[in-house]
Amino acid sequence: MLKVHHLGTNAIMFSSLSALRRSKTIHTIVVFASGNVVAMMLGLVGSLVQARYIGPEDMGVFRTFGIIAGYLTFLHMGVFDGLQREIPLQLGRGNQGKAEQAASACLTWILFVSLVCGSVFIGLALRAACHREWMQFWGWLAYTPMIVSSFYGIYLGTTFRTGQQFVTLSKITVVQAVAGTLILPLMPFLGYYGACLRTAVNSIANVFLLHHWRPMRISPRLDWPSFRDVIRIGLPLSGAGYIATSLWISMEGTFVLHWFGIKILGLYSMAVFVRSVLSQLAQNLNQVMNVKIYGQYGRSGQVADCVRLILKPVAFAFMASLPLIIAGWLAMPWAVNLLIPKYGAAIPMMRVTLLALPISLLSLPTTILWATGRRFDCFASVILGFATFVVLCGLLHKMHVGNLSVLIASVLGQTINVLVSYMLILNLFLRQRKNLDVRNPIRANICSVR
Repeated sequence: MLKVHHLGTNAIMFSSLSALRRSKTIHTIVVFASGNVVAMMLGLVGSLVQARYIGPEDMGVFRTFGIIAGYLTFLHMGVFDGLQREIPLQLGRGNQGKAEQAASACLTWILFVSLVCGSVFIGLALRAACHREWMQFWGWLAYTPMIVSSFYGIYLGTTFRTGQQFVTLSKITVVQAVAGTLILPLMPFLGYYGACLRTAVNSIANVFLLHHWRPMRISPRLDWPSFRDVIRIGLPLSGAGYIATSLWISMEGTFVLHWFGIKILGLYSMAVFVRSVLSQLAQNLNQVMNVKIYGQYGRSGQVADCVRLILKPVAFAFMASLPLIIAGWLAMPWAVNLLIPKYGAAIPMMRVTLLALPISLLSLPTTILWATGRRFDCFASVILGFATFVVLCGLLHKMHVGNLSVLIASVLGQTINVLVSYMLILNLFLRQRKNLDVRNPIRANICSVR
């Protein structure tokens, strides 16, 4: 009997592994993640080379442009979040025409915002040139294609929805990273200005490639009803997303600059770089699974189905992240002193940002709230997390914790955001289950007997 049971268990195990290998979702995640890992490694090498030849003070100056650009991203008016939900929902329902109609209407606004912001940045660059402020001039000029990429590039990214399109998106990411890497031999000679050139090349390559391989060959069209329908959904979601990402990061930089000065801002920039690398690892899983969540909710409308879809991937990824954090914590001093010795003072900040990886992985289920379109739920968790971050920043600064105060407060605020989201998802799950039991009394009686 034991032998038969053992053979049966092995058969089930090999069958499960075979099914896992044939899974289109797993295949898409692996391909997409592989491309992003290659691009991430190229970006990692590029940023390390850049930091080796640029000191913290110059890096702090360069970071100020990113803070300003971050504050401006709210101008997309919820288009990204609305389309990220609307396109897969409509495709899941077989309404491809309606999905393209919504994307076309939103394209008009995105092109307008990109043109206005790009023109403003060029104007600021010319103003700096008139005052012979050349670091400011090249900084604004480098961030002109960056701000355009922040609008038009991200818009194009939201239109990549199918598995094959994600593979194409992965290739684009790799080619973009290669383009930026080609600038690295100039870094010892250009220093700060090499960083400006690399940023501009990366942004231009990103927009060009996304436009060339865009999956929706549509033209901009003035269609107020379609645009209104998208922003009606996306603006509340965008408000939550803007607070949780762009506004949050920009306020971190603002606090650091105001309290500790331009040099500490440069050190903080390297800690943010470590966090962005780790967040990208989580994004490899999250970006593919987000689409699956939206599609699943569009088909069934049940939170339980979405939870079942992501439970195992999230649990596995979280457990796998723990050894990485421990290894990174131990190796950080050795790696920094070897590769970027100018940033040895940033080691404590970099260690704190290692916690971004498990937090980012655990945040995936919060997409369920976004898929349901429940405005209050989407805002509640983010607002509470953001308020925790701001209050703790002030308290820790008054307690003279030092330049770690902002990052510690940020980690705790993000943790509160995730925990509140889980509570809201659980509440929604229980409400749907109760409604299902009311409509199906036979099932409710069976459950009560059990």
